[in-house]
Amino acid sequence: MSEKPTTFWEKIGKIDYRWLYALSLIFTIIPIIQPLGLPIQVSEGTIGYFNAIDKLKPGSVVAVSFGASLALLDEQEAQYLATWKMLFQRELKVIFYCTYADSPLIIQKHLGSVVKPENYGKKYGVDYVVLPYAPLGEAGEASFAQNIRGVYPNDIYGTPLDQIPMMKNINDQSAIDLVIFMYTSCTDVEWPIRQWVVPYKKPVIVATLGCCGPMAVPYYPTQIQGFLSGSGMGTEIEIVSKNPGPGAMMSDAKNLGILPFILFFILGNISYLGRRFVTKEVKK
Repeated sequence: MSEKPTTFWEKIGKIDYRWLYALSLIFTIIPIIQPLGLPIQVSEGTIGYFNAIDKLKPGSVVAVSFGASLALLDEQEAQYLATWKMLFQRELKVIFYCTYADSPLIIQKHLGSVVKPENYGKKYGVDYVVLPYAPLGEAGEASFAQNIRGVYPNDIYGTPLDQIPMMKNINDQSAIDLVIFMYTSCTDVEWPIRQWVVPYKKPVIVATLGCCGPMAVPYYPTQIQGFLSGSGMGTEIEIVSKNPGPGAMMSDAKNLGILPFILFFILGNISYLGRRFVTKEVKK
């Protein structure tokens, strides 16, 4: 049998290691149950993205080009949810138009069960509208900017746009105040620049995968006003906008879960130094 620790220094050096695992588990679970939104370092691209939305005047119209993939949702979900919450927290008119086959499934699920526009006092057809999947490509983006009804005569539920109150005076790019371009193919960042920024001088912000960030950086802050790339910047926009979600949950769990290990590391070193130097002084 090992000797029972007698001094304070020996006791803190021999704390049962199971406490370490228990504390780490508890600290990890807390933000999973309720994300805390702990402060993190925020990049310039994220700040620009936030400011582009935050400075919009009440009644402004935002067009969200939503090209999302279920296979890549884990990397961009935080971007989507934080962005949509920001839009619904403000007095804006939002047009979601789906450009990938998976997009309608994602947007209907998340708007229906996670973001819930009605919780922000928003009404479908008055404050926002969702347009169905259309394989736009760059040519389709150009067509949408020139004639929305030419690309989308009906909304996702089959209702003609002419019967939707919000769309009464929204026909083309002239009514759009901001374009949010969400995509998964790295070179697609050039599409909104060529079809929205250059011909119409419309402000554009983009959200994409982490690997596509380097393609967006050269266009910031002149051609695009801000950008998000990957789950890291998705977490940043959650924190900046005060809308903690899946990104903040993972970030908080990682940061809090490591604290018990740091604590035990410190206690172990204190125990070692105490036994080596303090105990030695007592013996003298």
